[in-house]
Amino acid sequence: MTAALLGLAVVVGLAAQAPAQEAPRVMSLNVCTDQLVLALADPGRIVSLSVLSDEPDYSYLHGDARVYPKNAGVAEEVFVARPDVVVTGTYSLHNTTQLLRHLGMRVEEFGYTQTLDTIAADIRRMGAILGEQAGAEAMASAFERDLADLTVAAGAPRPTAVIFGQNGVATGAGTLADSVLAAAGFRNLAAERGFSGMTPYPLELLITDRPDVVLLSARIDEAPALADQVTRHPAIAASGAVAATGVVPRGSWSCGGPFTLEAVRALRALRDEILSRTGASG
Repeated sequence: MTAALLGLAVVVGLAAQAPAQEAPRVMSLNVCTDQLVLALADPGRIVSLSVLSDEPDYSYLHGDARVYPKNAGVAEEVFVARPDVVVTGTYSLHNTTQLLRHLGMRVEEFGYTQTLDTIAADIRRMGAILGEQAGAEAMASAFERDLADLTVAAGAPRPTAVIFGQNGVATGAGTLADSVLAAAGFRNLAAERGFSGMTPYPLELLITDRPDVVLLSARIDEAPALADQVTRHPAIAASGAVAATGVVPRGSWSCGGPFTLEAVRALRALRDEILSRTGASG
């Protein structure tokens, strides 16, 4: 063996004997990053999750989250916990993240998911942050493959829908829910009317537009609320629309993640059922 090959063999041997680098200890301050952490991280490396992580209406993985400590997103508790990395959203806790960076802590921020198209990239990025690249790549690739299988072709029949929630608020363009509706084969009438984000949608407009489906959110709690009255208005039933309550699994489209496929899957099944009633196909 030449000296060069002998040297290479020694280096390779030392590398093989060296222990694998330990994954970073992670603290999540946001319900959406909570779920990516839960999906990808070694459980023993999770320092804590946000207080919303075990709330079913906001977190699809609420059951998994219950065993972990919770944080309120306060800089002092993060500093005391001393995680290797903090993950959070770009749209809240700005004072906390600025202070943590000033203190020299590593903070990684994720934007709010507004389309299905960015979810795979977020999975891969979180995997890289957590040292779980292989698992993240497998998860992201499976997400892309399953989404392609579920997505309705552009020219196929599309029933109309309105997502109608408390206080008569609808979900328009530029939202994850709008992207999910499109993938599942629906036309979002709120988006087509030029509404974006979460916006008031007059009951009169809902009646005149006559959507095929009105998607009503399941109630967050059992306490009576004036905000729910409009969603039970008899005019919705009189319009002839299918009033679908709780069709989308709780928490599945509050944030973007591999679980968002469950929202697409549920709405795709509803769309296919509606078309079968009318004799349409596609």
